[in-house]
Amino acid sequence: MEYRISFGNHAFCVPGDVVDHYIRLASAEQLRVLLVLLRDPGQSPEAIAAFLRMGEEAVSDALAFWMQAGILSDGEGAPKPQFAFAPPPAAESAPKASGELPAVQRSSREIKLDPSEIVHMLEGSGSLKDLFFHAEKLLGTPLNHMEQRSLIWMHSYLGLSCDIILTLLGYCISIDKRSLSYAEAIAVAWVRADITTLDAVQAEIERLTQSHTFTSAIRKRFEMKRSPTSQQKKYIEQWQSAGYSMELIGYAYEVTVESIDKLNFKYIDSILRSWSAKGVRTIEEAQKERRNAPPAAGRRKKEQLSQKEYDEMQEYLSVVNRFKEEST
Repeated sequence: MEYRISFGNHAFCVPGDVVDHYIRLASAEQLRVLLVLLRDPGQSPEAIAAFLRMGEEAVSDALAFWMQAGILSDGEGAPKPQFAFAPPPAAESAPKASGELPAVQRSSREIKLDPSEIVHMLEGSGSLKDLFFHAEKLLGTPLNHMEQRSLIWMHSYLGLSCDIILTLLGYCISIDKRSLSYAEAIAVAWVRADITTLDAVQAEIERLTQSHTFTSAIRKRFEMKRSPTSQQKKYIEQWQSAGYSMELIGYAYEVTVESIDKLNFKYIDSILRSWSAKGVRTIEEAQKERRNAPPAAGRRKKEQLSQKEYDEMQEYLSVVNRFKEEST
């Protein structure tokens, strides 16, 4: 099918490089800003923001993107920035010790990659092209500039293979963590722990998945509306390592709420440790242990107080009833 373009009563030029090199790199917002500026080069960033109903900061970022790409200039013919991403210095190229990160750059935020430089890298690397293609399929959206830079950093600087990076992205998406900064943090931890083969990565993801599932079950059982704190996570990890069943942990939670009327991880942990020391591993055994255990001092006091209140109420009712009988 052949399409024909209707130019209406006005047309304007679009640089060929926009389509040839940047159409897949630029975000929708960046393309919209460029089109408005190409239509009327005299528009100010404030006017563009108002017309597109975008934030002025987003418009400024888009304009900076196209200046870095060499599509726009500041009117003074300023040269395009030099290629800023480079592999580690020669001293770092030697095999590094296990768990040691290359110096200089600790995250993708510490590198500067212009869109034109990313295009140059893609043209010279089929593996990067494949990485971008499959990452976009996983994320379901085109990669923005920050995401492209992050993928390049993990691949070219950390030295992780495309398979490992894509496996990492798949795991992050599975736990609803779609930010590549989150993936970067995990990637750095893996390099430090020398988890740099696909087999090791898959084993670690299996461990993380089990931990995430266990934590989610704890949150649901404890009716927690927020994520556990770092200290609470330590208790959860200890319970999982100890092999406590979710049923037993849930019963310990019930006992805790009955005793102190609130969620307390330390209190639950003390109950579980006490049961474990006595060989208690099931709810039935825990219930039997509670029945056979002598009542705590606080509980005896509460029970005595309740009995006293009951006796006083009975005495009060008897007086009231006697008064009613005498009245009739």
